[in-house]
Amino acid sequence: MNRTSKLLTALLLLVFGIAPVAGAFAQDDAGLLIWADGNRTGVLVELGKKFAEEFGVNVEVQEMGLGDIRDQLQVAGPAGEGPDIVVTVHDTLGQLVANGMLMPVELGDLAEEYLPSAVEAFTVGGVVYGVPYATENVAFVRNPELIPEWPATWQEVAELAAEMAENDLYAFGLQTGNTYHTFPITSAFGGYIFGIDEEGNYDVTDIGLASEGGKASAAWLQMMAENGYLVPDTNDDVVFEWYTDGILGSFVTGPWHLQRLRDSGQPYVLEPFPGVEGVTVNGRPFSGVQGFSISAFTKDPLLAETFVLDYIATQETMQALFDAEPRPSAHLAVREAIDDPDLAAFAAAGADAIPMPNIPEMSAVWAASDNALNLTIQGTVDGPSAYTTAAEQIANTIAGMGQPPTSVTFVGSFQAALGCGADWDPACEVTMLEDQGNGFWVGTFTLPAGDYEAKVALNAAWTESYPSDNIMGTLEAETTLEVMYDHNTHEVTITPVE
Repeated sequence: MNRTSKLLTALLLLVFGIAPVAGAFAQDDAGLLIWADGNRTGVLVELGKKFAEEFGVNVEVQEMGLGDIRDQLQVAGPAGEGPDIVVTVHDTLGQLVANGMLMPVELGDLAEEYLPSAVEAFTVGGVVYGVPYATENVAFVRNPELIPEWPATWQEVAELAAEMAENDLYAFGLQTGNTYHTFPITSAFGGYIFGIDEEGNYDVTDIGLASEGGKASAAWLQMMAENGYLVPDTNDDVVFEWYTDGILGSFVTGPWHLQRLRDSGQPYVLEPFPGVEGVTVNGRPFSGVQGFSISAFTKDPLLAETFVLDYIATQETMQALFDAEPRPSAHLAVREAIDDPDLAAFAAAGADAIPMPNIPEMSAVWAASDNALNLTIQGTVDGPSAYTTAAEQIANTIAGMGQPPTSVTFVGSFQAALGCGADWDPACEVTMLEDQGNGFWVGTFTLPAGDYEAKVALNAAWTESYPSDNIMGTLEAETTLEVMYDHNTHEVTITPVE
């Protein structure tokens, strides 16, 4: 009996009042809840209507950021209040699987319809945990009027930067403090995140930021910054402003900014990344894969599986998802039918991309690595030393995973107003929470009116902080807030005290 037959049988049993076997839609309010980011909700809403017409089962789609989906699933799922289906990114799967958040998905023959590397990205410990639908990676963007030929090495980029600086132009722009955007440089010099052991598994004791290649990439970034060729605190908005103004020769971006690039009014070429003479031919970007997974806490596993495999995992739906947000599809037929030279160029730039590690230990990398990048480009710390320190911080965080923190600090743009020496200081004792036991930490703070961003940092450092995105907002008047951190779930709750 196939999935659809099983599902219809279960629903008929409900209609005629016959108690189905355990796990087969015993709830009167049988339905599906899907958490998806904004780019996917429209397609899923329409798909849900078709599902409801066929099975009489309501499908609700709630819009949520990808980072929030990951974090909130770990809170709401065990409480029985979470979704049945979630949009996921492959590099978070290891953490979610390790925490028991996802159920396996049996692709069967459907696996042959998808890019093998995409299916592999959604595989943890030999088990598939979702249906991939899109791949993405950054590419090297070049203005051919300012840089007529592709620079084959990052050394050539530095030479171009020196020449173009004489005319107040930048040869290369980079979103500073961003490990993902900087990785093609790191990999070009021979750096990496985690080593690979003899069995092909990640060796989390071998942290590649401290390797010779990692430190060499840090030295290159430091040299570029010291000469004024890279500017600290540069974000996407600044990079696109420079490119639109015709003063930037090249930069890094992904397909999510393709329309913004097209709207810049400047000519562009999308290419692979330069390499390093004697080391690599090309820098290799990270590759990311997005897909749909099923919560381990779904009340209706068969219903969720039917929706994912029979409604989402179809060429028609994969085409609709591509149309909603064009980026290289993980579905082979949709991918091969793409008639867009820019998307083809992104795919070519990522032909030998390195999948972001989908293991829990990857969560220890971002904050420490991003901080090292910022310190390097700001000139605060010697680049190779900053990378070595970051590797040590990552190793310490990994070693301490699952261990109770020694301190939890409420950090953000308000700390100076509360008496700290500066904002965003994880070591400020003024805003530290008090240990309540059992993994709970609590503190009460009175903030003046204003706009704020916040999170919590563990162990008086940036090696581990939560949530992944900053939280808070606008306080219209002076407000006393109770801040609670649950180390069991990494949930941060901020509540006004009346």
